[in-house]
Amino acid sequence: MNFPALGVLILLLPGAALADTPPFDRPSFSFAPAVLPAGSFAWEQGLPDMERDSDGGARMTTYAADTVLRFGLTSNIEVQLHTSPWNRMTTRVENLHADVEGTGDSALGIKWAPLLDSKVWTLAVLGLISVDTGSSAFSNGHTVTSLGVAAGRDFGDNHSLGLYANVDHGAGQNTWTESANFNFPIQGGFGGFVQVGRFNGGGTSRSLAGGGITWLLHDCVQVDLGANFGLTSRSPDYQAGLGVSVFWK
Repeated sequence: MNFPALGVLILLLPGAALADTPPFDRPSFSFAPAVLPAGSFAWEQGLPDMERDSDGGARMTTYAADTVLRFGLTSNIEVQLHTSPWNRMTTRVENLHADVEGTGDSALGIKWAPLLDSKVWTLAVLGLISVDTGSSAFSNGHTVTSLGVAAGRDFGDNHSLGLYANVDHGAGQNTWTESANFNFPIQGGFGGFVQVGRFNGGGTSRSLAGGGITWLLHDCVQVDLGANFGLTSRSPDYQAGLGVSVFWK
């Protein structure tokens, strides 16, 4: 994947999109409680995201260049394609060092945002079906169905609160995710967010907290940078992410 060429493409994009910020799903644990306008398209790309996890004497670092393609179908429905064309996992145990690369699973989803009477609350529901198309090291090995709900509370002046809940079901087990995030402006096209999330399933639970910044260019390109840190002994040491989201109308 030619990431320098991607950066050049972003800088050359024209600013002929919405005056308002497009509802990008990156970069929080949640997704945006809104859909893309009908006929519009978004590409959201990790450049990549990474996770570091230490357990005893072993240390594992995983990189994932996740890709999400979104298309606004109607005024309140969009379709999504999720894939992960490049992944790398590095494992170190004392003097031993192993690397493996491969692709991840793919998923098809539908996102629905019902029209609410409220002027300050928004809501969206996302259903996904993931199939095991990836390499063995980066695949679930079975089909996974997911159902998530995201709600947003607008406080004005680009301040907002997000609430999120999701359940993944596969191989007879459920994995639950709950998170909350707060978004705020910084200056110009820069914005910030803080978040906390909990992930439960398979007899274990993980909790992380963190935040990051976003930078909106030309009203249609968003660059994001963030980090999360584990809050419990079973949580990853930390996560870090760099990504870009591009919107076409």
